[in-house]
Amino acid sequence: MIEIPHIVAHRGASIEAPENTIAAFRVAGARQAKWIECDVTLSADNKCILIHDDTLDRTTNGTGPAYKQPLDTLRDLDAGAWFSDIYKGERIPTLSDTLETLFFMDMGVNLEIKPSGCDPIRLCQEVAAELAHAKAVPILLSSFDDIAVAEIRRLLPDMPCGWLLETLPDDWRDGYAKLGASALHIDHKALDREKAGEIVAANVPLVCYTVNDPDRARELFDWGVTSVITDDPARLIAAIPRHPNPQGHAR
Repeated sequence: MIEIPHIVAHRGASIEAPENTIAAFRVAGARQAKWIECDVTLSADNKCILIHDDTLDRTTNGTGPAYKQPLDTLRDLDAGAWFSDIYKGERIPTLSDTLETLFFMDMGVNLEIKPSGCDPIRLCQEVAAELAHAKAVPILLSSFDDIAVAEIRRLLPDMPCGWLLETLPDDWRDGYAKLGASALHIDHKALDREKAGEIVAANVPLVCYTVNDPDRARELFDWGVTSVITDDPARLIAAIPRHPNPQGHAR
């Protein structure tokens, strides 16, 4: 399992800059974050792009499903003005843009594979092809989509892939083993000390999203959580500059 920093910037420093943009990743780096988390899906012409929602409406000046638009159309959209005039003209980045930026910033990435209406198998194939030719960047993949987790593990058996969950099912061990996952990523609100302890005792790296309160982050680390994903990396890094419970680190 790759070493994951204890604090990861959610969609970049998304409290300070428009999420899933190069600007947000650069701000995260300026705030001393070592990794970002971002979402990858496909355009209509099967190019890997970064956007969280199924549709363009919330985070760009476009409308409708992102996967129904070709890359050239998507690249003409404004993905920054909705957040602030400062970021007017910011574009939807490609995966290639992102990996190159992170390489030169010496940062890693938790890359969430997010089908968002496109074929998860094709998405995994395109991501795997991009990663095969990308500059060397520390990468942890993850997905809520079971098909995507299984497929990316098949295509990239040496690359860790986390299983994303909103809640912890009683049979999580069976699902985790069946998918061949490398970590559990779960909403921190779904965890208590007992559930976290169960996962940590099974020697499974545990990543929690989305944690913006330093006190809650400290509590999670006390439970053995490996890493927290936050909208506000500046605040959490200032409050918790290093992992307070080193045995919680991923193996």
